[in-house]
Amino acid sequence: MKLSRNMIAMRRNILCRRPFQGLYATATILAGFLAASALSPKEALAQTGAAESAVVLVYQRFGEDDRPANSVKLSEFEAHITELTSGKYNVMALPDILAAIDKGEKLANRTVAITIDDTFRSVYEKAWPRLKKAGLPFTLFVATDQADLRRPAYMTWDEIRELRDGGVTIAAHTAAFLPVSEATVEELRADAERSLESFQRELGARPTLFAWPRGEMSSAASEMLIQLGFKAAFGYHSGSVSSLVDRMMMPRFPMVGTYAKKAEFIMRVNTLALPLTDVEPSSPMLSGAAPTTFTFKIDSAAGRIRGFNCFHSSQGQLDLKEVGDRRYEAALDSPGPKGIWRINCTMPTGGKRFRWWGMQYYSAG
Repeated sequence: MKLSRNMIAMRRNILCRRPFQGLYATATILAGFLAASALSPKEALAQTGAAESAVVLVYQRFGEDDRPANSVKLSEFEAHITELTSGKYNVMALPDILAAIDKGEKLANRTVAITIDDTFRSVYEKAWPRLKKAGLPFTLFVATDQADLRRPAYMTWDEIRELRDGGVTIAAHTAAFLPVSEATVEELRADAERSLESFQRELGARPTLFAWPRGEMSSAASEMLIQLGFKAAFGYHSGSVSSLVDRMMMPRFPMVGTYAKKAEFIMRVNTLALPLTDVEPSSPMLSGAAPTTFTFKIDSAAGRIRGFNCFHSSQGQLDLKEVGDRRYEAALDSPGPKGIWRINCTMPTGGKRFRWWGMQYYSAG
């Protein structure tokens, strides 16, 4: 369960500790995975699970180079569009992907959805014209206070309506961008309800898709969202979506910084879901300190287990111990970090693709 000896020196390149970006394996390490665990074309085809997986991308700002933490360079964004329109990918509207998964319908190979969080001016002025010209659908997650208060750095409701009328899916990102760690469930409910009132007033409809501010999630807040009519919610943790992923804690690949570069982008849009089940800790919001162990089972849908590794955002590569049939355990540093931390697990398919599972946790300390 460890990297091969010639790859140990490279593992430092895996970690990224910025809150928005998460933890990723680099393309160099991916190449090592694939070289070390090559399968025959027949085996690789049997393990891809392409018809059950989709990649969801998330952007925020565009061409705002003074905001590198959450902005993509325009040259890189244009390279993403060129790649997505090359004929290799099936770019779909996010609601259509979720509907297909819920119905058990097969997805086309390399299915991808584009999402954008927040309504910064650069979304309207730079991203929207490029995506519209390319004919690429996307979902815009709106924090409604920005438009309600007519803040100059954000889009207006007229502009949001223009995007909606142009085929863009409009979704919810709270009213005041209220993170789960800073509010009670009752406060989160009041904020979500205020957001829904704004959507109803301005757009005549209430969205059913939600994006968690800062990617912070909890089981209690998820139940609250379901009660308000939301069908799915998305964080900032990496991974591909499938029928085995919790609908209220779905992953997306952030497209900022190093991870927006073309080679990194191509690696991510070619990933497949890695189905982990019985994961502990099961809740992404922990009221106390971080746990001392991380346990999970690799579902049989992942096929043959080989080249499998997990990484912790502050601890690095985890030493995994097999404790049952397809069940594994890893010791975590104690006391763990207070605040946001992540775990990501990857496994090569044997072809030029690999599986990815990720989760963002929050420990109150």
